[in-house]
Amino acid sequence: WGRHRWLAVGGALVSLLLSAGTPQAPAADFSADFSVVVADGPSQWGTNVWWTDQDASLWTERWAELGPSQVRIVVSHAAVESENDNPDPDLINWSGFQFETPITMSDVTTRTFTYRAWFEALRDQPGLDVLIHFSYLAPWLTDNDPHPGLLFSAAPYPPNDLDEYQEFVEAVVRYLVEVVDLPPERLTIEAVNEPDLGCSVDPVTPCFWAWSEGGPLQHMDDIAGVVRVTHEAIQAVDARVALVGLAECCGTDVVRELLDHYPEGAHLGGLSYHYYSPSGYHLDEALGRASALASYGRPIYLDEYGSREYQSEGVGGGLWHSWALVTLCEADIAPLQYPISEWPLLGEPYNSMGLFEDWRGDWERKPAYWVYANFFGHVAGGEVISATAPPGVDVLATRRVTPGEARVALWVVNRAETALTDQSFSIYNFPGQRALLSVYDNLAGPTATFVAAIGGVPLVFTATLLAQSSQTFVVSRTLLVYLPIVLREGGS
Repeated sequence: WGRHRWLAVGGALVSLLLSAGTPQAPAADFSADFSVVVADGPSQWGTNVWWTDQDASLWTERWAELGPSQVRIVVSHAAVESENDNPDPDLINWSGFQFETPITMSDVTTRTFTYRAWFEALRDQPGLDVLIHFSYLAPWLTDNDPHPGLLFSAAPYPPNDLDEYQEFVEAVVRYLVEVVDLPPERLTIEAVNEPDLGCSVDPVTPCFWAWSEGGPLQHMDDIAGVVRVTHEAIQAVDARVALVGLAECCGTDVVRELLDHYPEGAHLGGLSYHYYSPSGYHLDEALGRASALASYGRPIYLDEYGSREYQSEGVGGGLWHSWALVTLCEADIAPLQYPISEWPLLGEPYNSMGLFEDWRGDWERKPAYWVYANFFGHVAGGEVISATAPPGVDVLATRRVTPGEARVALWVVNRAETALTDQSFSIYNFPGQRALLSVYDNLAGPTATFVAAIGGVPLVFTATLLAQSSQTFVVSRTLLVYLPIVLREGGS
């Protein structure tokens, strides 16, 4: 085989097999085949995000550091249009909308959020798409009583006047596209948020929809009406704005009923839902819901998810999220984790699902934060390729090919309490016999813990995986780019 070179990598050992020839490797513990694509991979990946005016630079720094392709934010009708000072829904009274007014975010702090500042900061993040969802109506637009103690005296859906509701949605979309100048192709609207969350089902979150009797399937006309006027509001501004839904939390009955029996189902360009794992490493129900929706042939977004047991706390939370990302991406489900940070308006366990603490914890990043930064930076956006691993180890391999580079990223999670020593890695059918290996500790930070050149056919290296670890092995090679040479007349 040639010479072995051993180097320490974050407490583990990596052995580079420096081959002078091109022999075939023996059977490897881990392998990836550059030539075998098994899935396209999700089209979007990101988190639900927040904003405070006083911490603007912190938020923009964290968005850039994490590198999501899409973020989901809430626009509350109760906050934006708390009073109806315009009885004509065909005429938008801009002075009645609180897009440019600082709003106190909770009763535990004087911090504020201003929607315009929030929108413009998102607009200025390169390559970032924005998914808007609406929650809670102002009391004047619903027949339901406001939730006691909830900010803005917010009340549940459905609206009692679809013309007025359409005006609200059109105002939001028009403001984003025409005032903030967010490119319409970067904007997606989620038509409905959790229509199937029954009142008092979740002790932390008041219901977003309240039905006079029966469940949501008894009120599909109301749900379809909201989808219809949301679509019409988008079309009045710019048809390039996408529409998705319905963000169900407890199954797929509502969206399937809409898609199967209502013309409004045709307006949805993507299908979204929510799921929180109750305990352990379980996403079977989330995968089952996605499988039920897959036959409709539209992108699927899991745009709220987390673990009620592990939350995002410590190494346990980081490992859970490391595993969940593998599970979701293998199923071509776009993951939008909830939430990016702790937030005073959230009760437990949702607040502990945040990837970093709020100002009371000095904005400290959790291990789960670095999990997402490394995944978004090195793995997401690539095609999923064939990969193998020893039993009990989670692995996901993706490839990216650009005009200047070929790259494979192996995301490897060892959840066991014992280390795996001297594990061999082989990358088959990589375009070239030489490459650069960079190793990242997904629980610790964004900087490579080890970088070295490797070679051979296939490319081979050996590593020891620490107990309860999450690592990314990035193998990359700069590709030669041939530029045309134009000769002058008479030249040689």
